Amino acid sequence: MATRHTDFTLLPALAGATLLVSAAPALAQDYFDPGLLSLGGTNAAAVDLSAFGISGKTPPGTYTVSLFINQIDKGQHTLVFEANTHGDIQPQLTPDFLHQLGVNTQVLPSFTGLLPEKPVDDLALLIPEAKIQFDLAQLRLDISIPQVAMQPNAQGSVNPDLWDHGVSALMFNYNLNGGRNWQSAQADMGNNTQTSLFANVQGGANWLAWRLRSNMTYSRNTDSQSNSTTQSTQFTNTFLQRDIKPWRSEILLGESNTESDVFDSIPFRGVKLNSSDDMLPTSLRGFAPIISGIAQTNARVTVSQNGNVVYQTYVAPGPFRINDLFQTGQAGDLLLTINEADGSVRTQTLAFSSLPVMRRQGSLKYEVTAGHYNGGITVDSQQAEFVLGTAIYGLPHDITLYGGTLLARDYASAVAGSGFSLGNFGALSADITTSNAKLPGQDDHQQGYSYRLRYAKSLLSTGTAVDLTAYRYSTRHYYSFADFNSFGFQLSDGQVPWTLERRRSDFQVRLSQQLESWGSLYLSASRNDFWDNNKVVNTVSAGYNGSYRGVSYGLAYSIDRLKGDGDWPENRQLSLNVQVPFSLFSQSATLSNAYASYQMTHNNQGQVQQQAGISGSALDSRLSYSVMQGWSNEQGNNNSTLNTSYQGSKGAVSMGYSYNNQNRALNLSGNGGVVVHPEGVTFGQMLGNSVAVVSAPGAKRTNVMNGDIRTDSRGYAIVPYLSNYQLNNVGLNPATLPDNVDVTQSTLNVYPTKGAVVMANFATHVGYQVLITLLQADKTPLPFGALAAVEGTAANKPNTGIVGEAGQVYMSGLPEQGKLKVTWGKEAYQQCLASFNLKDAAAPSANNPIHMLTVTCQGK
Repeated sequence: MATRHTDFTLLPALAGATLLVSAAPALAQDYFDPGLLSLGGTNAAAVDLSAFGISGKTPPGTYTVSLFINQIDKGQHTLVFEANTHGDIQPQLTPDFLHQLGVNTQVLPSFTGLLPEKPVDDLALLIPEAKIQFDLAQLRLDISIPQVAMQPNAQGSVNPDLWDHGVSALMFNYNLNGGRNWQSAQADMGNNTQTSLFANVQGGANWLAWRLRSNMTYSRNTDSQSNSTTQSTQFTNTFLQRDIKPWRSEILLGESNTESDVFDSIPFRGVKLNSSDDMLPTSLRGFAPIISGIAQTNARVTVSQNGNVVYQTYVAPGPFRINDLFQTGQAGDLLLTINEADGSVRTQTLAFSSLPVMRRQGSLKYEVTAGHYNGGITVDSQQAEFVLGTAIYGLPHDITLYGGTLLARDYASAVAGSGFSLGNFGALSADITTSNAKLPGQDDHQQGYSYRLRYAKSLLSTGTAVDLTAYRYSTRHYYSFADFNSFGFQLSDGQVPWTLERRRSDFQVRLSQQLESWGSLYLSASRNDFWDNNKVVNTVSAGYNGSYRGVSYGLAYSIDRLKGDGDWPENRQLSLNVQVPFSLFSQSATLSNAYASYQMTHNNQGQVQQQAGISGSALDSRLSYSVMQGWSNEQGNNNSTLNTSYQGSKGAVSMGYSYNNQNRALNLSGNGGVVVHPEGVTFGQMLGNSVAVVSAPGAKRTNVMNGDIRTDSRGYAIVPYLSNYQLNNVGLNPATLPDNVDVTQSTLNVYPTKGAVVMANFATHVGYQVLITLLQADKTPLPFGALAAVEGTAANKPNTGIVGEAGQVYMSGLPEQGKLKVTWGKEAYQQCLASFNLKDAAAPSANNPIHMLTVTCQGK
């Protein structure tokens, strides 16, 4: 027998040679011996793995990536990765695409003369310090661009070129409800049945940038005792509207209401041109203070409010100025933190309060309206023709000026005012309005004035917030435009008797107090009195809300008084409510969203009403229910109620039933939305101002966004609420796709204009999922790492897979029959074609939807 000897003296030399080679990465790329992949004696030495041989390098191809510019998410994009002149695999970025991402390519000298649609070769040569990093495992592409090379846009800004007017479409919101009430015979009347039906349809049509809208209501009521039926149909708020991009404005023709910032809102029929805050970046809307400071080094500047970071940026040494802070409302003072590069930290507290009328420096809001008065609280009105103009402008030092003029025949009015921040003392606005009116049947002109003060303040240290305190005083001969048009006409049914009285003074206040873990208190009050009578209307409501270990509770007290002619009708009510989650007693998933509740009310007439019952939700909160039993200390007022509702992806339905000794009542309702678009008709939930129609052919019953919405049987769905002129992400949940459907991109970005219907078209691969074992002519498996591609697919929609162990490759979206082109090198003998027919495949099981198939790959 031959004896095999091993020379162990060679091992140290071999180890040293190995270390020497591995220690010289600059001399050669990493090498992996394909022979180590061989299983069962398969020869894999001929496999070309050069694309994977360099650490951190990317194989060329087309990838759908999540793109980030300076850590800001720019959504998903499908990009081609190819080698540049240096041999590095880089994404193909054109100047046009970089400009779309916010790079200031139009002014950078290095981009002069470049073709807008031709990919740049080396971004770092064009923009010094620019970096590109691609994480293949996460499919995340990070591009770092120095701030000086970015477009000087405010945070949250969107390139107007991306705004999408959407497709031509019809859209409808519908709300239907009906009820029947059965009343038992009383001492002075017999049995009675009352039936009601109400329908409301908000319809519209889109064509390019034009939006046509109208609101239709229908009501029908029957009474069996009087044998009467009443019904009515009414169309209101019919208008045609479009935006004007260069002016950041919109124009409307038809029925609408004027803004309420300067004058009280006026219903009109005519034309209105007004600025649109929706078309501004979110960081330039409303009011926010300008923050200035000085940095000693390259510093990080952070602005926070109530412990939440609302703004962060990096600044160069020297003075800096922040004028694009997001609108922060009245939620508390601001904390400015400057983190210097040397580790030092400086902080500064900025007292901050604002009012709704206030604007940031340099911001203009305006409105011009012409038409006639349309509507009001009377059966008819003068319907006077008028012209109105208002403007609000932000000045330095947190000062806002506003004013306006309203002119009509026999009526004129003007207003001027200012709002300003008082720092630690809150925010205050004051204005004066004058009117000159010649009333019908009177020869003299009535001239008067109305004075108004508004105040707001949030005390962060104590948790106290004066949400709004307002006082208005009008002289005897002051008439608002609504007073002028309603003078001499009969009050409509359903209005409170003092509505037509001319108000002398009006005071209102809203206060809130946070008690940390002990809950919160609130107080709201108003007082109104009128000229030519001694009526005074007072309302006060106060309450406390808190929670302890999941148990929530609240106590509320309200007063409603009317003083007049020596009589003081008064309504006072005290209420208590408690809600106890069943999850305190059981961890069962069934009880996780179920609650026991109790409510009690007591009024000044001595009536006490109590209700107790169970409420909750199920089916991922789509189904809600409540069962309540009520008691009263007045005989015959005990009642039982049952309510349930279901919110589906195609709309919502609800039902309620109540019973007591005197009557029974049943009501049903439903609501939803419908969009008629170029690809068909799609039903959905109630529509918002602008919507997206998801088009994913073949992807039926797939969850959209957070799962509340699902595609229909054709793969269509409606995303009902989008932000106008802003980036909106519309996504499919890949885990809910049908077994035979795959998508190349699961998230799309849309930028709808106001009222737009935009299409979110997802490229779907509809076909089979197959695990194919590829064999060579000699029945040995194809090499590990070989690339398999479906023949006949479009260049921009490749369908590929990488061969794994034992020649197996997983493919999705395959047709029932076709061919795979397999390559594992550049030579002709390293390529082959494999024909497949899934009729020959093993049938999938209920637990495994993947077909199993073995095919032989023939040489080309």
